[in-house]
Parts: sequence; C-alpha cells; structure tokens
Amino acid sequence: MKYISKFSIRWASLFSLLVAATASAQTVHISHCMAGCPVVASDSTVDDGEIIVRQLFAASINAESGLADWQAYRVLAGSVGVASLLPRVWFEDSLVSQAVQVTDDLDSLSQLVYSVSSDAEERTYQTSEITLLSEDQGRLVPMSSFAGTPYWSELNYLSNMAALPFELRVGSWSRLDQAINALADKLGEIYVVSGPIYGDEAGGQETGSVAQPSAYFKIVSTRESLSAFVFASDLQQHVNFCHQASTLISIEAATGLTLFPHREHDFADTLHAQLTCKY
Repeated sequence: MKYISKFSIRWASLFSLLVAATASAQTVHISHCMAGCPVVASDSTVDDGEIIVRQLFAASINAESGLADWQAYRVLAGSVGVASLLPRVWFEDSLVSQAVQVTDDLDSLSQLVYSVSSDAEERTYQTSEITLLSEDQGRLVPMSSFAGTPYWSELNYLSNMAALPFELRVGSWSRLDQAINALADKLGEIYVVSGPIYGDEAGGQETGSVAQPSAYFKIVSTRESLSAFVFASDLQQHVNFCHQASTLISIEAATGLTLFPHREHDFADTLHAQLTCKY
C-alpha cells in the first residue's frame, strides 16, 4: 500500500490543482509540462487541439485525425519498470470528445501479416484520415517509463496511439526511450515532449493527409538543459538515435508550436552526452 500511495500522491495532486485553478479562473499548471505545455504559435495555421490530462501524460488531440499533436510527460526514477509482460490492448479514452475519437475498424484481418484475436492490440484502427495497421501502432509515451507505477494501463488509451512505422518504433525511437529511462534513474526527473511533424519540413514527403506524419520529434529536458531529436518516418531500424539530433527552434518551426512557453531563460543544449551521444 505504501508503494501505491507514493505514486497516488505524486500524480493525483495534479487533479486537485486543476479543480482549484478552474474554480478561481487562474492559470492552470500541468505537472507533466516543464515551463508550460506546448501552445500553437500566434502566426501558425495549426488549429488548437483538445487537451486532455491524465495521471501519466498530457496530450493535445487533433480534431481531424483523433491522434495526438503532442504528448508531454515526466519520467521519474521510481516510475521506470519492466514492461514486457504488461497487457497491451487499446481502449477508447473517455476524456476525448466522441467527435474526435479514434474508432475501431472492423475490416478484414487479411490486411495483417498474421492472424490475431479480435480483442488483441494487433488489429487495424481507423482514424478519420488513415487506417493504422498493427505494425504501425505505437505509443508516444512508452510503457517502460511508467511500468513501475499503478497507472501504466493509461498508456493503452487511444489518445496515446501514434502512427509510428515499425522500423522507427523498434529502432531509434525505442533506443532513445531506453536512454531517457536510464537518465531519469540517474537524475531523478526527466521531462519529455513528443509528437508528429507533417509535410516536408523534416525532409519527408508531403502526404496530403493530416494523419500521415513525415517525421516525429522528441525533446528531452531537465529544468536547465535539453536535447532535441527529429526522426523521419522512413528511418531504418539500425540508425543511431544520436544522429537524429535537431534543435528546439527547428522543431517549433516545423510543428507550428511554441514549446516551453513559460520558460524564463534559454536551455543549455548539453544533454547529448548524458543520453550516451558522444559528439
């Protein structure tokens, strides 16, 4: 009981803060977001999404695709755990309006490489723009970063689903997640913001569909420093994540978002070495 209570206090306090802030019409501070959650830049053509807040993450859900435009979360030394045996079955997120829900596609399973049961994770899902095959269903917030908490099942919500191609998801993206977990264990607390990039800003091809990203970004930060990465959607599995290093300015330009909007100073770009990137 002490183990569960520790995490209940750490994350549940967020909701009491939200209620108090709403009642008094004050600014809401979300603990998953360091220096404020991402906001749409004033000169951007990107639409504001529907923001949801759960125990483990905050997300902006795109009204057209039903998928997240960004996810923000905080990895703690005690939150990391072994996720290999945790159930992975997708569920609708009750916090997301029905108008923007990702809906279950019951088309033939012949689209899949292998046969699966009807209630398994490995089936197709239809968003308003694209059908996601099982091999391209990924989680922006990884299970391993929160397998040590009683809230890990939140990561099975469709609000955490992303169209992450298999080669990227099991390659560079996953290895960066592992490096983040190791750094959180060392430093005690790491903040992460991740999400899709559309169009050709990151060297990808213009898809013409809101639900087919050309790349994905991930920004890893402490309160003083950060490292930014951009991964092309067609990145091969063997590629080192360190070679995908980018900048905060480049990612803000590519996404139309202002990241860390409440920051009072510039971050030092010094986390690379601590993430095992030697350059």
